[in-house]
Amino acid sequence: MTGAVPDPGKEFADVLAGLGGRRVALVVTGSLSAAFLPYWLNFVEQLPHPPELRVLLTRSATGMVSPAVVGALLGREAEIDAWDAVGAGHAAHVELAEWAEGFLVHPCTFSYLGRVANGLADTPGQLALQCSTRPVVLCPALPPGTLESPAYRRLRALLDEREDVTVLDPGVGRSAATGRQEGLPPVQFPVALAALATVLAEGRSR
Repeated sequence: MTGAVPDPGKEFADVLAGLGGRRVALVVTGSLSAAFLPYWLNFVEQLPHPPELRVLLTRSATGMVSPAVVGALLGREAEIDAWDAVGAGHAAHVELAEWAEGFLVHPCTFSYLGRVANGLADTPGQLALQCSTRPVVLCPALPPGTLESPAYRRLRALLDEREDVTVLDPGVGRSAATGRQEGLPPVQFPVALAALATVLAEGRSR
């Protein structure tokens, strides 16, 4: 006998309702968890009051999820977060920083986490995120053992100093590399979206 399929958004329905019509820039980086993006885009589309999403795929993310699939689900071409993907003379970083009311990075690789923590801006999306005063929610997806590493602890300390940044610790799951229950996948997407909704409701920014 099978039970009802759980609704991942029901638990956060009231919080997510506050995102209705809000402009959210979703940055997807090159973690294996990026492969679940099509499912979560459908989830957002089915919310009673969905946010307005812009999806930016890093170059490494395009190896995990097809830009064509993302574009089909969005109803417009997926945005590749790279300078050579931006038309000449178009200040994509300025336009994105002015457009977005909040930034959500899910999944967020260790490399991307380090760039944000250290103020780097190698892509239009990174530069927009660094120059904006809007809230940022980072959802790390990390290799086994990372949470105890000095490098990660240093990056977290830097990010904890920023009032505009919220870091959601990863969960525990099966590692695709080792097959053991020591992987550190990002928090579930509805949890991340609810966290951004909460920050926006609080009016938290830099």
